[in-house]
Amino acid sequence: MTPRDDPTLLLHAALDGELDAAGMMEIEARLAADPALAAEYARLRALRETIRARIPRAAAPDALRASVLSMARSGSPAPAAVPAPEGLRARMLSIVRSANQTLAAMVSRLGLAGSPYPALAATLMLGIALGGGVTGLLRPPPARDDMERAVIASYVRGRLSGQPVDVATSDRHTVKPWLAGKIAAPATVVDLAKDGFPLVGGRIDVIGMTPVATLIYQRREHQVALTEMPASGAAPSEMRRETRDGFSLLSWTHQGRRYMAVSDMPPSELDAFHDAFSRAAAAEREEAPKI
Repeated sequence: MTPRDDPTLLLHAALDGELDAAGMMEIEARLAADPALAAEYARLRALRETIRARIPRAAAPDALRASVLSMARSGSPAPAAVPAPEGLRARMLSIVRSANQTLAAMVSRLGLAGSPYPALAATLMLGIALGGGVTGLLRPPPARDDMERAVIASYVRGRLSGQPVDVATSDRHTVKPWLAGKIAAPATVVDLAKDGFPLVGGRIDVIGMTPVATLIYQRREHQVALTEMPASGAAPSEMRRETRDGFSLLSWTHQGRRYMAVSDMPPSELDAFHDAFSRAAAAEREEAPKI
């Protein structure tokens, strides 16, 4: 499937201004012919505007502006490039490309657009970023940390949008086959209504470049998002508790699968969810037909 065959990708491309005139005409025709697609486009656009309105943009510190102006006026040469280790070359290239796209905006924000040294200032800023403050980015961050941040971000997006699931049903026999056609391995979908965590539905999230299954369970006014993903070669692990950005997070591995549960519930209630899910999942595995 190409991006043009996927209407969801086209919606995001249209919102991000990445389509040419022909592409915009195509998406407008699709929206006119498909009310559901038009509603999704309106939802995404409203979500984008809400995020822009609620999340303030960081302003560059005065000290940074003064430092860049000082170096630009003194004519100091840009820091020499340091060869990157082979394993980091692709990551450095990605950072450089991103920096090239944002340097113009940074120069404008710092008030250097009218300076006689805009090119030199931009070069110095890129050198400072790669040679100093962004050095840590050149080292691959812990994979677990990246996954946890992605899982929490998906949880927040689902709550802000008001549509936390792609398939809305409490019937696990409907959710499981819907997920099966979109991920590499079957998801563990269990009914926890008797434990006080009724199933709301499921959705597909993307962690890194891998589509993964996320189940949504309800607990009074709270929701629990449980993400299941491959964990090749990982041994079973004890449950790991953490609090990030005000959210409770649990993670554990079992039988080659990694699970991460996030919620705004108190940690003790999320522990209760973990216990209920583990019991139900074990019972389902015992009942599964042996091949």
